[in-house]
Amino acid sequence: MLTKEITVFLPRSFRSEGIVKASDVLPVLREKIAFVSGGRDKRGGPILTFPARSNHDRIKHEDLRRLVTYLSTVPSEDVCKRGFTVIIDMRGSKWELIKPLLKTLQEAFPAEICVALIIKPDNFWQKQKTNFGSAKFTFEVTSMVSVEGLTKLVDPSQLTDDFEGSLEYNHEEWIELRVALEEFLASAVHLLSRLEDLQEMLAKKEFPVDVEGSRRLIDEHTQLKKKVMKAPVEELDHEGQRLLQCIRSSDGFSGRNCISGSADFQSVVPKIASLLDKLHSTRQHLHQMWHLRKLKLDQCFQLRLFEQDAEKVSEHGFNLV
Repeated sequence: MLTKEITVFLPRSFRSEGIVKASDVLPVLREKIAFVSGGRDKRGGPILTFPARSNHDRIKHEDLRRLVTYLSTVPSEDVCKRGFTVIIDMRGSKWELIKPLLKTLQEAFPAEICVALIIKPDNFWQKQKTNFGSAKFTFEVTSMVSVEGLTKLVDPSQLTDDFEGSLEYNHEEWIELRVALEEFLASAVHLLSRLEDLQEMLAKKEFPVDVEGSRRLIDEHTQLKKKVMKAPVEELDHEGQRLLQCIRSSDGFSGRNCISGSADFQSVVPKIASLLDKLHSTRQHLHQMWHLRKLKLDQCFQLRLFEQDAEKVSEHGFNLV
């Protein structure tokens, strides 16, 4: 079981019920049905975007529910508390499909939504204004927004080029980095948990009461050192440093200048750095604990040998010549 101290290193999606990761929603994620670009609204809240597409009605409700559940966990908790701005681009889509999409957000989106901005579809003026009927939403819905009008509500620097903004975003690059990040965090946290289990084993106070027990514990202690030495801290450190370099640099994950400035990735930098430090310090502490217990086990072994010899002498007496 992971300790509370370890779980702080996990993304919120790993700590919530259901545990949805990028790899779990990869097929629907790659369709770019929706995405979080790292952009922020004027309140500092995260932006969830549904880009223009013609087949909103082909998306399975369960797939959409899991996707938006996952995307809601991507920004940091502090940012999410400010509430999402949802941009739904209905250009090229059927206007009547907006209501089911909004209902899904209402029912499935676990984070707070401040406002939903709906980009009006093509030939909007030839259509009737949408009628939500008796639908009640806990968030504001602003319809009939043009792309030009959107830039008045959200700063263009926080919008992608879908909406004539300047925020750089590459969806495939984002997925690649996100999957790598989550795999690293899961592996590193798992290893840290294993190292803490070894710490508990080394912290045991009991000692054997006879020579054979001493030999057995010394052998087990030697095997324990092999486990500590085999812990892939260096490999994970290398991967962690690679991720940090990618996020901090301007070259992106595969050499393309695209998502390195994303606020959502930047917010994970301290978590990666702290986790790497924790792995190194825990292993170092393990080495120290191992050597200390080895010394005590050796002393215990010598004491049990002395007690065994003394007992033999007591039982058989001295053979005097």
